[in-house]
Amino acid sequence: MTAGKKIIRVFDSLLDAGAALSGALLVAVMLLTSVKVFFRYGLREGLLGVDQISGTLLVYIAFLGAAWVLRREEHVTIDLLVSRLRPKHRRRLTCANSVLGALICLVVAVYGALEAVTSWQRGILIPAEIEIPRVINLGVIPLGAFLLSLQFVRRAGRALDDSASDTVETHP
Repeated sequence: MTAGKKIIRVFDSLLDAGAALSGALLVAVMLLTSVKVFFRYGLREGLLGVDQISGTLLVYIAFLGAAWVLRREEHVTIDLLVSRLRPKHRRRLTCANSVLGALICLVVAVYGALEAVTSWQRGILIPAEIEIPRVINLGVIPLGAFLLSLQFVRRAGRALDDSASDTVETHP
């Protein structure tokens, strides 16, 4: 197995792990919400911090699962427009969209990392029911955005490979 294939295999495993963790966190959010409802209506007691923790977990779910969803091409698309394009134009649009997506995600990753490091160094806390370090909320953003950027690059490369095969003439 070549080094490139090993890197792709490791990357895919990382995306799969992020998706599995996202799924587990989604179950945790559901359970936390159910427990909060039970406490509120069954025991007439409130639980502090459940909404705040759930909100943080939703950020983790989104950023850990996004690249996996993109890899599987199960993200939201504007099928009304894309489905009417010729395959050649669809691949070009996919490539351009992917390059733009990769650049945007890379910017988010860089600035997210800078903000997370700054929050950690300054010890910034979120003023809410539970004062947690702000870096906990921000930490997953650069990781998820970077993985998504890499997946966009991979997607662009795949679209370019597909479009290059369109230009190759085959002779019997």
